[in-house]
Amino acid sequence: MHFLRKQVLPLLAAAASASAACISSGDQTTINNAFSAGGQGAVVQLCANAVITITGSVTFTAADQELSTEGYPTDDSRATLIVAPGSSASNLVTGKLDGLRLRNVQLDGNRPNAGWTGGDANVEMGGLSNGQIIDHVVTRNPRGWSCLHVIGSGDNSNPCRNVTVTNNESGPCGQSGTDANGNGLWADGLSIDCTDTLVQSNTVNGSTDGGIVIFGSPGTVVTENTIYGSEEYLGFGAINMVDDEYSGSYSGVQVTKNTIIGGKMFNLGIGIGAYIWSFNDPSFLSGPATIEDNTISGNVAFPIALNGWEDGITISGNDVSGVTTPRSSFADASSCSTEIQNLFNDNDALVYYPAGVSGTANLQSGFVAASSNITNFLCTSTPKPSSVSFAAGDLSVTPEKGSQFAVLSEGVIMQYQGDSNIVVLKSNAVQWASDHTVSSCGSGAQDQCKLTFSSDGTLASFFGSTEEFSTGTSGSGYTMVCINTAPWIQIKDSSGSVVWDTTKAT
Repeated sequence: MHFLRKQVLPLLAAAASASAACISSGDQTTINNAFSAGGQGAVVQLCANAVITITGSVTFTAADQELSTEGYPTDDSRATLIVAPGSSASNLVTGKLDGLRLRNVQLDGNRPNAGWTGGDANVEMGGLSNGQIIDHVVTRNPRGWSCLHVIGSGDNSNPCRNVTVTNNESGPCGQSGTDANGNGLWADGLSIDCTDTLVQSNTVNGSTDGGIVIFGSPGTVVTENTIYGSEEYLGFGAINMVDDEYSGSYSGVQVTKNTIIGGKMFNLGIGIGAYIWSFNDPSFLSGPATIEDNTISGNVAFPIALNGWEDGITISGNDVSGVTTPRSSFADASSCSTEIQNLFNDNDALVYYPAGVSGTANLQSGFVAASSNITNFLCTSTPKPSSVSFAAGDLSVTPEKGSQFAVLSEGVIMQYQGDSNIVVLKSNAVQWASDHTVSSCGSGAQDQCKLTFSSDGTLASFFGSTEEFSTGTSGSGYTMVCINTAPWIQIKDSSGSVVWDTTKAT
């Protein structure tokens, strides 16, 4: 079935004819009016090299409609839709009707200039539909959570089905980390939530959440795609099979002949199962599914990880020989569980938890069995520094807001706790503490507690205006240095000489 759809796809371009002259200017309203006027089967074409700025979504209005660039170019002459700065638009194109075609256009969410909104994906297709095609589309810089989303119908008895997602270029998609309000800035490359879907010959470059995320999507084939990690940002996973849509069923899913190349770092190459991601699904995900003949190379902390799966899994012929070793040259696992740290330190590329796999499991040679439960493979990070420094006046911490003021290599964390205690931990073991605690810093009063390295050069903790702990370095302290070995915290003067460290009485 998928083979036939692949073969007839080029014929559609020859058969399609525009219902009117190509559109060279205007906005989303211009395009939407053309769809409304054309009705079912309308082909609305944009002129080659056109750049159309939009402030809202382009929306298909009837079945079998098409949006494309005249002449179906595959280079930069494809028409571009771009979100206008200052607008609230997040989604550029949406359509949830049978037989829609989105082809040979470029879609730019314009995040660098329009900003992050946390809204919908650049492309929202799928829904209660059958037989859609998304081909030769460029999608980049989403303001929301994904560059391209093929959304499910919400009804497992009548699912979205038979979408063809081929020859598309996705990325860059998102950034690492969070904004000032704690909102995640990351985004998927391709988010697939429809059954019996073909995802083939796409390129994802610079996803920061999942490269290709398969939301169950029984019967879907993901093959011959190339996923490049961002060189600037961390990416969580290249191919993810970790979500429990369709009651957790991945029956008939095939992930084959894909190429994954880690850039700055992927936490995971291919993540499989209910207990692999930062959340745990309520029960095992299920197959049978096949992960076969994929090639993974570059900076990938865990190339393939499996936990929380039942009813059949085949993982065979995957090549992980090109993954960077040692993993510690590009990643840090000090925030992971002890068992994941052990696997990481041994540079194990193929890992699973035997108790987390039920039913038939055909695993290629080289798989390492974890001795205890392994969850949350997003725990790895890019290498942490061995030290961080603060100039006088640059540190102010409360228990409510960012209590960790130094996260260093070798598993060293320095934090200001809810009881006003300053604590240095290494692999969760206390190495030093100020031992100046205030019981009234508890719930409801944490805003009364504060740790500062003030402009006069003193590191001190306070409850209200009362000083609880002080380094006594007023007038001499110039720089505070946090290091990953004893004495852990030093106060230096302007010449670089140490005037206080944790060995000094306070």
